[in-house]
Amino acid sequence: MREPPTSSGPTLRERKQQAAREHVADAAAPLFVEHGYVGTTTREVARVAGVAEGTVYNLFGSKSGLLLAALQRSVPDRQTGEAWRAEAASLPGARQVVEHFCATGAAVSDRALPLVRTFLQAVAVDDEVAAAWRAQEEFRLDGQRWLLTALAERGWLRRDRHVDDLARDLWVLSAPEAHLKCLDSGMSEEDFQRWHLGVLILLLVDPTAR
Repeated sequence: MREPPTSSGPTLRERKQQAAREHVADAAAPLFVEHGYVGTTTREVARVAGVAEGTVYNLFGSKSGLLLAALQRSVPDRQTGEAWRAEAASLPGARQVVEHFCATGAAVSDRALPLVRTFLQAVAVDDEVAAAWRAQEEFRLDGQRWLLTALAERGWLRRDRHVDDLARDLWVLSAPEAHLKCLDSGMSEEDFQRWHLGVLILLLVDPTAR
């Protein structure tokens, strides 16, 4: 007797729903950037996306869910992140590893930072967004530890501070809020990237490996 067919991926309905989510989230992103969280309405998003307003709620549940989806569209997926980490692990020196971390972060920021501004505005007025932001920051704190691991495995991580303290400082210095504050102070993107790289090398890398 033949074995029943096994599922090899998402169904046609699931693929269509995912495509619809991506389409609406992409339509919403520039509206959030231009008008802010409060100034962006689901009705306007629906009009720009060419769907019914009810469809927006069916796909995302709320305006905060839509904003979160729009932000997630601007950050790398798990596969891309794993590829970046594997590439960093093969680099020949500590400086190159930290440079790789900063460069990939810059690539993400180029797409995500405008929406991060909107997200931070929304945190103050929407509890659901605030909870999502806290969860995202916990994920970022844990996710950035790969840099410490990559340095430690090659003997390049400084040894005079506990790894948890280094992880916390990396999390703070690489926060999108810190990036935005530097830009708002008049620092250019190029100057920020040079500053960020220099600070992380001093913070994380053993003096003998700099």
